[in-house]
Amino acid sequence: MSHKEKLKPGLAVELVVTEGEYAGRYRTRIDEVGNRLVSVGAPYRDREIVPVREGSEVEIAFADEFSAYSFDAKVIQRIALPVPVLVLDVPEEIRRVQRRSFVRLPAFYPMAYRSVIQDGLSEQRLGGMLDLSGGGVRFRAKEEIEERALLYLYLQLPTGEIQTPAYVSRVEKDEDGKSYTVSARFDEIPERERDRIIRCIFDLQRTMRKKGLV
Repeated sequence: MSHKEKLKPGLAVELVVTEGEYAGRYRTRIDEVGNRLVSVGAPYRDREIVPVREGSEVEIAFADEFSAYSFDAKVIQRIALPVPVLVLDVPEEIRRVQRRSFVRLPAFYPMAYRSVIQDGLSEQRLGGMLDLSGGGVRFRAKEEIEERALLYLYLQLPTGEIQTPAYVSRVEKDEDGKSYTVSARFDEIPERERDRIIRCIFDLQRTMRKKGLV
């Protein structure tokens, strides 16, 4: 898919600096779109412009109502006036993750859950996350949970805490006989929260690529 099909001036995106002293994720917007060049607003941190160097390799991530997208780019110029922008050399094609075919990767972020019961919510219990996707999570629980049960999940992710209902689709007793592996599908999760999960998946994929695991 060509970047010109999706990138428009004013589109909110995240600029990801993957290495160096300014590594991090920064919210910004598309300024102008050309055939090979795209300009974005210079990122800020603590009200100061982040001096991303020319030649830096970055990633641009964004989402619409159907999919999440990302592409790698290179900063080829910094412009200060009239508005601070970064000019990026971008590829002809951008990557897409379909909302209904989410990538699932091993993940071990802290999490907890509460069961939805007749009187409200049960006591909060810890779970051991095993993998994560934009559509759901698989985790280990110390007590048996019924299939088709409704849970309320608390996921501690690098992009912040996610709180969302989840529908239990599968439960398997572990070989040790003392724990259970639970597969849960996110139920009625707001798309902005799903986007935060997808950004975590992007980060995990990037780390695995650097290690040669994908």
